[in-house]
Amino acid sequence: MNKQSPRPAATAPPEPGSAEDVIASQAATIKALEARQRHLTSLLDSARDAVLELDASGTITHWNLSAERMLGWNAGEAVDRQMGDLIVPDKYREAYETSFAAHLETGEANTANRLLEIEALHKNGSLIAIELSIFTVRGDGTNSFGAFIRDVSGRRSVEQALRGSEEKYRAVVEHVSEGMIVVKDQKVAYSNARAAEIAGMSPQDMQQIGFLHRIHPDDHALVLERQRKRLAGEDAPSRYELRLLLPDGTIRWIGISVTVVPWDGEQATLTFFSDISEKRALEEKLRDTLEERETILENSLVGIAFLTSADTFRWSNQALSKIFGIAPGATAPAHWSELFESEAEYTRVARDIADCMSEGRAYQNDLRMRKLDGSLFWVTASGKAVSILDRTQGTVWAVMDITERKALEAALEKTSSEREAIFNSALVGISFNVDRRIQWINDKYLEITGYSRQELVGQSSRLLYPDDETFEADGRVTREALLRDGVYVDERRFLRRGGEAVWMQLAGRCVVDRTPSAGVIWTLLDITERRRAEDNIRAALEREKELNDLRSRFVSMTSHEFRTPLAAILSASELVRDYSDRMPAEERLEILNSIGAGVQRMARMLDRALLIGQVDAQMLEFRPQQTDLLALCRDIVQEARFLLPKTNCEIETQFSPEVSAGVFDAKLLRHILGNLLSNAIKYSPQGGKVSLDVSRQDGRTVFEVQDRGIGIPTEEIPHLFQSFHRASNVGDIQGTGLGLAIVKNSVELHGGSIDVRSAPGQGACFTVTL
Repeated sequence: MNKQSPRPAATAPPEPGSAEDVIASQAATIKALEARQRHLTSLLDSARDAVLELDASGTITHWNLSAERMLGWNAGEAVDRQMGDLIVPDKYREAYETSFAAHLETGEANTANRLLEIEALHKNGSLIAIELSIFTVRGDGTNSFGAFIRDVSGRRSVEQALRGSEEKYRAVVEHVSEGMIVVKDQKVAYSNARAAEIAGMSPQDMQQIGFLHRIHPDDHALVLERQRKRLAGEDAPSRYELRLLLPDGTIRWIGISVTVVPWDGEQATLTFFSDISEKRALEEKLRDTLEERETILENSLVGIAFLTSADTFRWSNQALSKIFGIAPGATAPAHWSELFESEAEYTRVARDIADCMSEGRAYQNDLRMRKLDGSLFWVTASGKAVSILDRTQGTVWAVMDITERKALEAALEKTSSEREAIFNSALVGISFNVDRRIQWINDKYLEITGYSRQELVGQSSRLLYPDDETFEADGRVTREALLRDGVYVDERRFLRRGGEAVWMQLAGRCVVDRTPSAGVIWTLLDITERRRAEDNIRAALEREKELNDLRSRFVSMTSHEFRTPLAAILSASELVRDYSDRMPAEERLEILNSIGAGVQRMARMLDRALLIGQVDAQMLEFRPQQTDLLALCRDIVQEARFLLPKTNCEIETQFSPEVSAGVFDAKLLRHILGNLLSNAIKYSPQGGKVSLDVSRQDGRTVFEVQDRGIGIPTEEIPHLFQSFHRASNVGDIQGTGLGLAIVKNSVELHGGSIDVRSAPGQGACFTVTL
């Protein structure tokens, strides 16, 4: 098991005989030695102590099972290692190695052959308290060593705990707030510092002179007699109070506790005592105070009673007797229940009182009770347990006659009910607010706001406002007016419970003049319908104004737009009438064509005016049908080129491959694209490229007309599709202001949309999605 060789024992020389006998004898000897070796190893492994064998260099040659259990290393790990490296902690290793080397050199035993208490290093790194004994084993010319190791950790812990306990006990005794003395044979055998301090003596004087020296002469006999009885085994009080007489004549009261204890094999008395002079003074003062308070309680206007836990009277003052009609000198009722209106009422109240007391709360309520003559009256009763922890100590009660107050409250309630009915019948909402919190409201207020009474009372009026900013701003304005004038009137826009906005006429008046913090009475009148009527009147006036503006613009437009072609027609007709016979045929034809163009222009203007009329009357017809979109677009482009032959613009078209036939109102589509192309050419006086792109996107047809003309002011784009509206930067370019209005309505009849992107001087792009 271990890397060790059994040490051979000395044997007697073999007897003369044959070689076989000698060999057999030697084999038997070896076998016996091996058996003894196994026996010794078994004994070492079963030992409680760790047993180690070391060679002359301190290398471990044997390591038993107890060593393995104690120190964590098994034999395979320990054998052939230096003991100093394996189990000696760092702090002891240098001293161990020095001592071991000196022993090997001189033979002097510094650590060997001695019992040492040190610490050993466990395999896990922890330290173990041990007793170590190293002994020398002398052999034939060589020395080896053995070591016994015993784990004394438990004993060390007990010793440390005992020392700690003694130190704590001594500290407690020396620092306890009570004096402590041991008296044996009429002498003080021990006293702590506090005892000497209370007695006004030094600890040495306590033991030399004795404790009895300080006891008041009048109490000497009492102390000695009780000590005699106690030591004799007779009954004697173990707790009592006595006096000390200090050198300056001051009397100090102490409370003592005495018991008999063994001390050095004999009986002695152990006495604990404390200074109770202040307590005695407080008790005297308390007695005086209680007498004063009892006088006060007896003469109080409030009825006061102390009841037992069974609700019988322990004590009551004169006021209580007077309240319940108990004659002077007469005995109070036997039980508290006799003063209640009925037994059932007493049972109910007693249950409520028990609930309060169990929760540590005082009970207070107005009760209808009975006087001794049987008459009923009202009292307010408040009571609490004398001790929360000990219910057997009973309860204390204060009782006041409130019959007159109850009568006043009933009258006030009747008056309040009448006023409440009046307020609730009012046609305006009424509320009483303090610090902008609603304290009271009438029924009309609930009807106007849509809230319930539970949702409003106690809440901030913030819930009537759309946001915190408006609430705070209105609060500042309102407060300033109330502080200045005491009243405030205004019209406000509030929110009902569901978020509906309503207009209110708001009027408030301070309860205390110019002091809004004392409360404000507010009235609310729903003026939503009135405001709506006013808004409708204003809207009608605005519409009338717009119609007048449209009428003026229409008259101005028609007078201008019609006058120009009419003047041209009149001039041309006069030329034909007066000079046709002298005109070449080509010139006469040109004049006649100009007359026709003027008539066509006037016809188109009339068509547009009539078309706007149909739109406003919602009579514009929408007749979609299958349409060849590419052919239609090409025709519209050609018409635009024909109508504006003198333009410097170049019209480009681009049609995506997906564009083909579709369902459209061809007439309305001509209005849409014709007007957009006409405007693009007309408002590009410097010429440039005008493009028409047609594509399919997400199942819809998209038409985009773009020019490089004068553009549209950004602020005027929202008004661009209004009838007769013309941009402010068109100058003397002719136009009626109807084209884009017709375009928008034609687009909407298709269920489509139109968007504009433009900036002054950068042209415009109109996108129509159908």
